[in-house]
Amino acid sequence: MVRRTNTKEKIEEAAIKLIAASGVDAISMRDISNEVGVSEAALYRHYKNKEALVWEVFSANYEALGNNLAQEQAELDTLNGKIGAMVNVCARLFDSDRDRFVFLLLAQHIQKIAPKNYGPGLPILLETMLQSAIQRGEIPMQDVGISTSMLMGTVLQSALYCLYHKPEPIALSPLAPTIIDACCRIVQLSFLTEK
Repeated sequence: MVRRTNTKEKIEEAAIKLIAASGVDAISMRDISNEVGVSEAALYRHYKNKEALVWEVFSANYEALGNNLAQEQAELDTLNGKIGAMVNVCARLFDSDRDRFVFLLLAQHIQKIAPKNYGPGLPILLETMLQSAIQRGEIPMQDVGISTSMLMGTVLQSALYCLYHKPEPIALSPLAPTIIDACCRIVQLSFLTEK
């Protein structure tokens, strides 16, 4: 993921932590400045406003995650292998940097601050991967948008379970083989939606 070693990094890490805990709408520039231990004016030297800060942090880290997912699955020949690689990347991120995982994949309302020309990278990566598998005859014809939603939902709902597990959160990696199996079963379903 994107890492810096200066005040800007501290600001970005504080934003990730606070948004993961409370959501975008619940935090302010003052909250971030208090978390970092700098004045609000220091934040405004780096960012025009909260939305600019959140979007810069989100887009850089989301792009890095997308690149990591693309790289991990690129050399694999089968869809099941690609799915497995991508689920494992997500599980490792959840287990090693839970705040960043929540910020990138579970925090709501990020889309409200997205530029109008923003196209979501991870769903497109999955849809392209599924489309290629259909063309190779590896999986049956299906609505790749729905399949992508089901794949993402399987991973994200499992992460939510781990996050809110009582009495304390648990790791996602031990569940990865089961999640991979469920995802591989999902893409073998044959369904089309009416247009």
